Amino acid sequence: MDVASVSELFEHGLVSDPDAVVEIRESIGDPHSGPGGRSYRVCLAGGLAFEVLLERGLDIGALWCRGLPVAWRSPLRAAGPDTAAAGGWVGRFTGGMLATCGLDNIGRARDTYGQHGTHHQTRAVDVVVRRTTAPAGVVISGTVPSASVFGRQLLLHREISSTAGRAAVTVRDTIVNEGITAEPVSLLYHLNFGAPFLTPGVRVRAPAERHIPRDDDSDWQVFPQPLDAVGEVVWEHAGFDGQSAGVVVHSPAVGMYAEVIWDVAALPRCFQWIYPARRGWALAVEPANAPLFGPDRELPHAGAPVLAPGGRIEAGFTLALHDEKPPR
Repeated sequence: MDVASVSELFEHGLVSDPDAVVEIRESIGDPHSGPGGRSYRVCLAGGLAFEVLLERGLDIGALWCRGLPVAWRSPLRAAGPDTAAAGGWVGRFTGGMLATCGLDNIGRARDTYGQHGTHHQTRAVDVVVRRTTAPAGVVISGTVPSASVFGRQLLLHREISSTAGRAAVTVRDTIVNEGITAEPVSLLYHLNFGAPFLTPGVRVRAPAERHIPRDDDSDWQVFPQPLDAVGEVVWEHAGFDGQSAGVVVHSPAVGMYAEVIWDVAALPRCFQWIYPARRGWALAVEPANAPLFGPDRELPHAGAPVLAPGGRIEAGFTLALHDEKPPR
């Protein structure tokens, strides 16, 4: 069932209730959704099923493709902003398909900013949910502030869209500086893959000129066997050719591959997080606009671009899943 055939069901009057092909449910008390536990659960005929977390900056929680779980889920099922304070951002990380990092910091804590910033712990406001019929799908939009009383006044306006008949979801963000001072804007999309999609032997393809390790020169292209030691490895993929970049994560065990596509002008960097420990077991693809490590981290504002008053930045990505083997 493709996008056109699902839309034809509406055109010919064969759908009496839109829930038959585009089901949307509001949930309250979801332990992964943060304080308040509000989320929307979307299920699209011939497409994806996923959660949108209102209490976590309109990030995406669990995601399934044709009944197969794709997203990594943290062992920490419920965490509010004060939970495991000693563990910082990681101590509060409940996982999910998308965790947006920024807008005040990405990477390790620096100055007065905590690890990976505040977006993922911030509630979205002015949330609007609507179904579409041409094509059949869903659009969820809202605003996430990055602001303080005597400081920055940034607003991130997010739109999440997905259609029936196609296993893909697109996130589009517009960041606006509504304050009176220029402000740095760090942005990283933490896209997390877990089992059963992620198994030993999963392959990553990143068509970049350079592949730079933060920790060691472990193989970033093939996910290893599970380890009995806690640890992570981070790589940067740099030097993408063209206007758009795409990283492929191929899971031969399930006969599926994921493709993450984004605009290189907005997000010139991409990081890869590898966490192969048992009970951890995660892989992340992370398009970003600022450095996580290396000498560029010592630049003003840790290398983040600066947005003038009244200025705006547009960024985002598409995550698409395919059944066939990825092209070479």
